[in-house]
Amino acid sequence: MNNNSAASTLGQLSQGKNNNLNLIRLIAAFMVMYMHSLALCIADQSKDIMYTLTFHKALSGQVAVDIFFVISGFLIYRSYDRGNNVWKYLKARFLRIWPLLALFILLTAFIIGPMYTVYTREEYFAVSMKDYLMNLLFASSYTRLHGVFLSHISKSINGSIWTLRFEVICYIMVLFVLPVFRRWKKGIFPFILVIVAGYVFFTYGWTQELFLGMSKEPFVNLFRLTLHFAMGIMYYLYRDEIKLDRKKLLIALGVQILITFFFDFEIAFALAGSYIIMYLGFQNYKISRAYDKVGDLSYGVYIWSFLVQQLVVEYRGYFPEENINGFYVMTMDPYVNLALSTLIVVPLAFVSWQCFEKQLLKLK
Repeated sequence: MNNNSAASTLGQLSQGKNNNLNLIRLIAAFMVMYMHSLALCIADQSKDIMYTLTFHKALSGQVAVDIFFVISGFLIYRSYDRGNNVWKYLKARFLRIWPLLALFILLTAFIIGPMYTVYTREEYFAVSMKDYLMNLLFASSYTRLHGVFLSHISKSINGSIWTLRFEVICYIMVLFVLPVFRRWKKGIFPFILVIVAGYVFFTYGWTQELFLGMSKEPFVNLFRLTLHFAMGIMYYLYRDEIKLDRKKLLIALGVQILITFFFDFEIAFALAGSYIIMYLGFQNYKISRAYDKVGDLSYGVYIWSFLVQQLVVEYRGYFPEENINGFYVMTMDPYVNLALSTLIVVPLAFVSWQCFEKQLLKLK
């Protein structure tokens, strides 16, 4: 680790490419896998270790997604600020997020779906896949295919990609807020306060399930995820004033625990967790240097893992004697699922990075 970190600012530590952000994102991707193993195998996420650590207020996957958005806010805003070219920025964002998603959607719709549906090929294709294919435009949250995984706890093909539409919203948001914050850096604080107000309103103030005829859940997620993205922006804007040291790290840990216990995990993570991520992200660990030589596997793990976990259930799951929530569905040991899925997902993500993602990023 960098011995000068106690006296260094975030701006100094984030100048080069030596950081732990890729490794942290990989760990976060595996946190999502862990949460999904409990959901897909036993339908009991209360056994999530993070659920206990956060006083029953957050799951591992939820924390992982918050981590993704804090890091993304810092890096994406920095990318546009340095390049200052709209089309180059949009092209880079498109090449990073869309091609692998498109590959997944088309592969599952036209190859995996027909292979695993309980219906004939003709019956499978007779049903419209419009809602599923609309994921290609980030305009849908529908992730089922006709007759696929009907005997599973979850019938979804991918329970992770719902976050990508919010990622895209944040990318677009950067185009509008950067000119403002260049002139008025302190504007980030009222901007964050407005987002916090929106999150608090939809989480605690609006008690009905519907808002303007729509589910309130997307509104909660919108304000929650943009809050963490905005915190990443704030750290970038004030990178030269923010010092990363162990004393502040301990204070942040204490604040995270206290606010989570007495109020809300997401507010706590925005105020304190984001500092923890920045501190851990911009130290100099040799393990990160070794991992960076392998490639950036986090997005591949995130995209492919849910499907792989479902396929492991398909081949290794079994029907228990007792039903789950009134239905007889396939179950299995979640940790066995996680272990077997990891053995498949890691090589798959490596191939995905080396042969597909990395090659496309050369077009930026």
